[in-house]
Amino acid sequence: MAKTYDYLFKLLLIGDSGVGKTCLLFRFSEDAFNTTFISTIGIDFKIRTIELNGKRVKLQIWDTAGQERFRTITTAYYRGAMGIMLVYDICNEKSFENIKNWIRNIEEHASSDVEKMILGNKCDISDRRQVSKDRGEKLAIDYGIKFLETSAKSSLNVEEAFYTIARDILQNLSTKTTEASGAEGSLKITEKKSRRMKFFKCALL
Repeated sequence: MAKTYDYLFKLLLIGDSGVGKTCLLFRFSEDAFNTTFISTIGIDFKIRTIELNGKRVKLQIWDTAGQERFRTITTAYYRGAMGIMLVYDICNEKSFENIKNWIRNIEEHASSDVEKMILGNKCDISDRRQVSKDRGEKLAIDYGIKFLETSAKSSLNVEEAFYTIARDILQNLSTKTTEASGAEGSLKITEKKSRRMKFFKCALL
């Protein structure tokens, strides 16, 4: 069967239980919002294919359980992730403080070049806000990570968040490919070599 996409990116949603990871995933994958989700048990995933720079990119998005008892299952999924979204609830100070622990988990279990993004979710509930947007932005700057406030309920910034991290992964891949072909190009350039380069570029499609 012919492949219907050019790239497959594996993304991971992590964060404390109840911050809205499953709601974000459903909003992005099915454009639906449900207030009666039960806590994710272990791990679940959804797929959505998007178009980026003229390429079809299939996103396989894994939704991990936030509870401590599932931690050993979920950390096994960090290894192959190309992008990780760290989610906290702006109405829950503790979930924000725990982002540092989640970042430590990424450093221990994920590959060093994984793309990361911090999402402050539930920004539609401004009257119950415990974490200011400035604090979220500062934390992201401290770690050199992109940041967005999102609302799975109103769908604010949900599309933007997933598209941004996918774009960063694609950029990362393009840079690696350019560096790889550059290293190859620094060898002796011959007619044979230039033919091989053409093939190398075609193989990426």
